[in-house]
Amino acid sequence: MRKLMISLAASAAVMAGMAATLQASAQASTRDGGRLEATFTDSDVSVTPGLGMVELILTGTGTVEGFGAATDVVGVVEDFAASPCGTGGASNSAQQRLVLPSGVLELSSDAMNCVTASGSQVTGIYRVDGRASTGIFAGARGTGHVTVDVATGQDTLSGTLILAEPGA
Repeated sequence: MRKLMISLAASAAVMAGMAATLQASAQASTRDGGRLEATFTDSDVSVTPGLGMVELILTGTGTVEGFGAATDVVGVVEDFAASPCGTGGASNSAQQRLVLPSGVLELSSDAMNCVTASGSQVTGIYRVDGRASTGIFAGARGTGHVTVDVATGQDTLSGTLILAEPGA
């Protein structure tokens, strides 16, 4: 009986430690005002043109501030028939999966791909998909801006990330 009590006490201590770690991770995203700051360098894995649209699958590596190194996979549809910023431009919608040690963060974005003097630049907005996200990102919410330098594959995310309260 004594061994069972010691075992239960040890299990309770481990569970309390895990809960404190999860809470500390959640607080990491809100102590800076709930910011999401991330950069990635992506390259294309698949490019499928057709009917004035291009479907792209990109992948790469980068860093999410406060959460560390990450990989990403991005599925993009560009519509060159809908050119919101002039000749050569395109409307752009994407689904982005950020894979981190603490979970998977899913983002949806709407953007414009515009031809500038320095080359094609993508600018738009992202929305956190908390229902599709996992780990500490499950139930998260937030919005922000996404920019992509098409020539270099450099992606930048800047906005909000509010994690769900532990146990909520």
